[in-house]
Amino acid sequence: MTNRSKNSKDVVDLIAVHGGACAKFDPSLAEDCRFACGTGTVESALTDLERIEKFNCGFGSHLTIDQEVECEASYMTSKNKSFGAVGAISNVFHPSRVARHLAHNNWWKRRRLLHPLILVGRGAEKYAVKNDFPTCNPEELISTAARESYDKYLHRMLHPYDTHDTVGAISINTSTMEAESGTSSGGIVLKHSGRLGHSCVYGSGTWSERRQYEEPLDEFSERTISICSTGHGESLVKADFCRGIAERVLEDEEGIMYSEIIRGYLREKMEPGARFGGIALIADKFRERMSLEFLIFHNCRYLPAAVRGRDRQIRVFESQFDPDNCTEDKFIIESFNMQ
Repeated sequence: MTNRSKNSKDVVDLIAVHGGACAKFDPSLAEDCRFACGTGTVESALTDLERIEKFNCGFGSHLTIDQEVECEASYMTSKNKSFGAVGAISNVFHPSRVARHLAHNNWWKRRRLLHPLILVGRGAEKYAVKNDFPTCNPEELISTAARESYDKYLHRMLHPYDTHDTVGAISINTSTMEAESGTSSGGIVLKHSGRLGHSCVYGSGTWSERRQYEEPLDEFSERTISICSTGHGESLVKADFCRGIAERVLEDEEGIMYSEIIRGYLREKMEPGARFGGIALIADKFRERMSLEFLIFHNCRYLPAAVRGRDRQIRVFESQFDPDNCTEDKFIIESFNMQ
């Protein structure tokens, strides 16, 4: 399950990947994120992580209380805000590919039918088979580590949020100012069968949007944001996490630092004690001038991430947070200029 390939012609200008909220520091996770950044696109980056059993997505996903794998994934592009997601899917190696296909499929439009945003369970699995995605026996997605984790958390009654969480990828093409974002997850260990996390919910797991603003002398500026999240799914859904943050960033006219906009949102919207994390890419363009910013924010012990800039150089981030020795906010926000 570790076959990897690169396709240089598909590499976008900016791409960032995170390996999910983690309870323990593991430098190998950040190195895997580094490689995923170089594979090309949001889809290929997530596909790469879905092959690696130490991440909670695809092969190696957490088990439900019934000892089954139920994966979920989402994809969004700023073009027409197209979105697709699948949930409670158990027989597909790469659910992120199915989510992206659902977002772009014009089958319903050609027949003047309602285009679904989310497919779950048997419906999602039938869709994958119909569209020739590689399928498998559900047992093939269960790793040894996932079984051991199930036994540990079931019998020792440890806190389930001490495990890995949803992975994500985001990108911005600085030539077109269009963006893509996606997530992939096995959900929380010991989750109830049929439970859907934030990855599947429009606006919670991911968001990509481009806006144009009218300036004096009939000129225009542009701003694009691509963002994805990880953490306590139910709390992220209630906060409308990614869309809520994106709207505040895109509506800002006062030049407030994006880190402060996100800080204000987290203070206001996140429930006390809820674990969360996210990464964002933001591009501002006026005439020939462009500013690019990468942000990572979370309140978990460790959030591994990597970002690839326009110079094709990849930077790795091993962002750590100590809740026992923290700021007044009880979370961390880091911002990096990507020029």
